Amino acid sequence: MKASISFPELQNILQEKANQTIYFASVDEKTIHVTYPLNLGVIKKDLSADLIVEELRGSDLLVQISAGKGTETLINTALSLLKNKIPEGLLEKQPDNYFLIHLGQIEQVKSVFDAITVNDFQVLEDGLQVEGVLKS
Repeated sequence: MKASISFPELQNILQEKANQTIYFASVDEKTIHVTYPLNLGVIKKDLSADLIVEELRGSDLLVQISAGKGTETLINTALSLLKNKIPEGLLEKQPDNYFLIHLGQIEQVKSVFDAITVNDFQVLEDGLQVEGVLKS
């Protein structure tokens, strides 16, 4: 069984739940390019990074963030801007620019993990896909 979500659907969920506009684009089957348009009045700048999918552990997704030389600064800036806008416990910072994303805390995604045992996670050209088997 395969389940997928398009990047526009994911963007809409983030807009609805966190009141944030974040754009996604596929780089390859394991990498997502993420852009966050920062608007601080007179300062308008796009913050961009690549999320490299390393591993899926149950409903937890291990990703590495890559944004060139300024990766650590970008991560700290993004976390401070989003800290009150994302559910507590959704992101767990790991060493070396890794994050564990607890997908089971997202209501729409949790229902997928409740119904299937996920065997694979892929980045598609227009979204994300999980493949697994139905739980009995």
